Amino acid sequence: MIFGRAVSRLRNETVLTLQSTDGWLSSALSSGQSVSRDSAMRLSAYFGACRVLSDSMGKLPIHVFRDTGKGKKHVTDHPLNYLLNTRPNARMSPFMMKKVTELSALNHGLGLIYVGGANSGRINELLPLPGWLTTPYRHSDGSIWYIVQLETGEMRKFSIDEVCVLPYLSYDGYTGLSLLSAAREALGTDQAAQGYAGKFYANGARPIGVIEAPNKADEASKTKIRESFERLNAGIDNAFRVAIFDMGMKYTQLSLGQKDAQFIESRQFTVEEMSRFSGVPLFKLAAGKQAYNSNEQQGIEYVVNTLQPIVTQWEQEMTYKLFTASEIAKGYYLKINMAAEMRGDNAARAAYYEKMESFGIYNVDECRGLEDLPPLPNNAGQTHFITRNLMPLEQAAKGADPNAGQT
Repeated sequence: MIFGRAVSRLRNETVLTLQSTDGWLSSALSSGQSVSRDSAMRLSAYFGACRVLSDSMGKLPIHVFRDTGKGKKHVTDHPLNYLLNTRPNARMSPFMMKKVTELSALNHGLGLIYVGGANSGRINELLPLPGWLTTPYRHSDGSIWYIVQLETGEMRKFSIDEVCVLPYLSYDGYTGLSLLSAAREALGTDQAAQGYAGKFYANGARPIGVIEAPNKADEASKTKIRESFERLNAGIDNAFRVAIFDMGMKYTQLSLGQKDAQFIESRQFTVEEMSRFSGVPLFKLAAGKQAYNSNEQQGIEYVVNTLQPIVTQWEQEMTYKLFTASEIAKGYYLKINMAAEMRGDNAARAAYYEKMESFGIYNVDECRGLEDLPPLPNNAGQTHFITRNLMPLEQAAKGADPNAGQT
């Protein structure tokens, strides 16, 4: 009944949603441009932001953990591990499943993952749904549904319990506001600037110089003079050749005007705008000052302030939707490993592992696991160590020797 009324509503009237805003936002842009997903993705700043964010989410592994009350354990024999780390569905790798979902959230506000087999108690598929073909629907009884048009043209409804809902931004928790919608005005300006750039560099869009003749020339003479000059002086092979003019003619080269210089600056400013909207640092968009120490710090801020909130949303939503109530009660949860994004050069990683091991936080096998190496044989890498120069503050105050009684 719900589905029938929703489909009827979709077919008989224009439905304005936060996932499909082209109809009511494009006409309001001061640039006069109509910005769509496809036109926005042709802008380098927007494409770069989407690529960085979706690639970051795609490469981060998701693991099953269990909090037993006595510690947290990485569970390797849970059935979800195959879907999360080997094959979530017949068409996609885990990387592609996560990347497609995040791209849908960025471009259309909603990242949706259908949890196949959830009603039967055994999940057998994790399949991204097309956010651009999805309309959230709130029934009068308060239940939330998602009406999705599939590739076949078939309309299907999914309850909110059947899908992992991962909006980019949201005012109510079940609809989404996309990066595309939030940055549409800036993108419209950049799209207009890119169109101007195409005309600026197209043949005949702007003369590069003027040949002045002392006497009036007819059209045929003008054409002959222009063609003769271009044949002898245009192109790479004729670069730096000396041009010779007779009959009192004079050549004047036109310089780049202030308006054109400001246009170039405006395109650079768009990159900064996209960095503000998306939280992606300038160096990841190939802009700004390139300094190793500065970029390293910005990379850390990107992980903490931009990526971590997205990761937290994924962890919490997928934990609730992929585990049964009894599994959650037993302490099962999903954890996304951020080490893949934080991995630095060899020296930085070695220093990190040394500190983590010397304080007893990691053992050797855990450090090896972060490097995708197998555990040492015979459980030799399972022991935790701590430097013996450490002691409780109370002992230090009494002047105790930390090496006393040790050989």
